[in-house]
Amino acid sequence: MPDIPADLVGAQNWRLDDLLLPALTVRRSAIEHNVGLHAAWCAQRGVSQAPHAKTHLSPEIVRLQLESGAWGMTAATVHQARLLAEWGVRRIILAHEVVDPANIRALAGLLRQYPGLTVLPLVDSVDGVRALDRNLTAVRAGAPLPVLAELGLPGGRTGARTLDELERVGRAVLASETLVLAGVEGFEGILPGGRDAESLACVDEYVAALIDAVAHLDELGMFDGVDEILLTAGGSAFPDRLALAERPVLSRSLRLVVRSGGTATHDYGDHADIPPLAPEADHPLGALRPALELWAAIVSTPEAGLALAAFGKRDAPYDTQLPVVLGCRRDGQAVPVDGVAVTKLNDQHAYLAHDGRLRVGDVLRLGPCHPCTAFDKWPLVPVLDDEDAVVGAVTTWF
Repeated sequence: MPDIPADLVGAQNWRLDDLLLPALTVRRSAIEHNVGLHAAWCAQRGVSQAPHAKTHLSPEIVRLQLESGAWGMTAATVHQARLLAEWGVRRIILAHEVVDPANIRALAGLLRQYPGLTVLPLVDSVDGVRALDRNLTAVRAGAPLPVLAELGLPGGRTGARTLDELERVGRAVLASETLVLAGVEGFEGILPGGRDAESLACVDEYVAALIDAVAHLDELGMFDGVDEILLTAGGSAFPDRLALAERPVLSRSLRLVVRSGGTATHDYGDHADIPPLAPEADHPLGALRPALELWAAIVSTPEAGLALAAFGKRDAPYDTQLPVVLGCRRDGQAVPVDGVAVTKLNDQHAYLAHDGRLRVGDVLRLGPCHPCTAFDKWPLVPVLDDEDAVVGAVTTWF
């Protein structure tokens, strides 16, 4: 295949059979459906969305999400925030603490470069607040930087562990001349996944703690420097638990922001049934559709019951679950795949168990599990229509 600019890929009249394998593709009908469906759900629930761009880090998908009504986007690093700003995003939740001088200088420079840009990093400790304040003072940053106080979970990731700790963080922000407290942030996605009553009760308890934290800090006058208060949680699994929670009466308007990043492509595997818009939920608005497909050829069948395919850890996610075998093609005809499974991945090879039905040259259609570690392996992902014509491409910038 010739070297073609990404924006001209759709004009080459290519089809799936023209792609060099292995290849990750995205189904246009599915991703457009998913982005529109999630936007409709947010509008119905009265919440804003700032999808997490770390999932795809693609300007084409960011534009699709903004055009569908996203209030902003979420980034994991200052580097990602810089890319989002270049792509036209003007509200960015930086869902991480920023404490090292180089990243703080870069963040201050980004805000100078884009005067209309709002970036909201997280703070979860007095030391973190002081590091931000000290380094922003050193670079003589302009207007105070809005920050979100993060409430975490015992044994979890970042975030203050108690309301008292969070209050101390808020007071440290108030004592700073370079920062202003804009709201509270949390992430419930590290809790046990599931739609059973016990799992949902754990998520709801945490969401209630976030709401109590917002109300408590507001009673102390800690949000007097902003026009509205932000409360943000809600990854791809449980955005509904924040949306359904009872909203507190505060001194100013409250904006609830969910950050679902995986809804654009949905997922395969054991956890695909958890989101509120999963097919299993039978939601009146509709259901999410898996949009990513990995295509790879069988290159060897050296032993009975064993086949090797030409893809591996460099091509497919493997951190949560190995790719799911969805189909197989041989000379344009479908081959049954009952009982065919990926059992192990090397860097460039996949091991598959089968009953003898796979042959050298067969082309597998696989479902990658966990989109957050699928996109980062591919700088360009062809877009297919429902007839397997290549109609475009999305680029990634990890």
